[in-house]
Amino acid sequence: MHSLYQQGLMWVLMVVGGPSFFVASAQVTAQVAIRPVARVSSVTVTGGSNGIEVEITSSQPVALRSQVTTGPDRLVLDFPDALPGSGLHNQIINRGEVKGIRVSLFAQNPPVTRVVIDLKSPQRYGIYPSGKTVIVKLMTDQQQAAMRAHVNAVSYTPVPPKPAPKLVVEYQTGRLSIVADNVSLAEVLNEIHRKTGTDIPVPPAAAQEQMVANIGPLPLREAMTSLLNGSRFNFILVGSDTDPAKLKSVILTYRSAGGMSQPVIAPSPQPPVSENEPEPQMQPEMQAQPQETPAPQETPQPQENPPPQ
Repeated sequence: MHSLYQQGLMWVLMVVGGPSFFVASAQVTAQVAIRPVARVSSVTVTGGSNGIEVEITSSQPVALRSQVTTGPDRLVLDFPDALPGSGLHNQIINRGEVKGIRVSLFAQNPPVTRVVIDLKSPQRYGIYPSGKTVIVKLMTDQQQAAMRAHVNAVSYTPVPPKPAPKLVVEYQTGRLSIVADNVSLAEVLNEIHRKTGTDIPVPPAAAQEQMVANIGPLPLREAMTSLLNGSRFNFILVGSDTDPAKLKSVILTYRSAGGMSQPVIAPSPQPPVSENEPEPQMQPEMQAQPQETPAPQETPQPQENPPPQ
């Protein structure tokens, strides 16, 4: 039958396209013929406590595509590169939610065998291929009810989404107000710099510190102190040279563990000591007096013995 189909296809192509088209089409047909084609040999339906099962057997392992359609409800199974066996026929089942089984050749080149499971209502199903056999399991009403009960039992309340970050910084007539919710300290400091013009070099660690604050309106210096007290940074507030109500800059330094965040006042620099400065002279009264060397004592000379008388 397959060879007759090829001969008929070649004759149609020769009539339509002429000799040149026939040569190319014959090559394509030869390639299709080389591809291995399986045979779907049997489709059987069984039922039991686990629901309805449809077992499909073929001459060799085959691929499978499935889809569910409605109007009417049915489960469609397509087997590419497979031909239906000569002994297959449509079946009326009327068991459970299955009304019947239909098998046909859905496409010819390449061949596709289609198995349609007609249903009374939409059904949950599972497909389990094993070698040359494919088993389709349809769940019973009790199984579906048990699954729904299980889903309800393990249902959970979804976690509400995190609130969107909120940051409002206002600076008017020398007074600063800050409303921060779920934002980093770095974002707050950058916004203060933008609104007040104060130079604030932001350390990298400030991006990791989350802030929740509601400050002011307060004078700028007091608002900054209130913001930074309790943070992980020591800070120096440098006043403006022209306006005492403003700040020229804010200098942040990372404090050690266990330390308290507090403002730091820079000590006044000490004058440098010149290395070539002469050493101070000692006062005259403090100079050591030289010790007098005692005069040597005269050693008595021994008297000469008088000459003998």
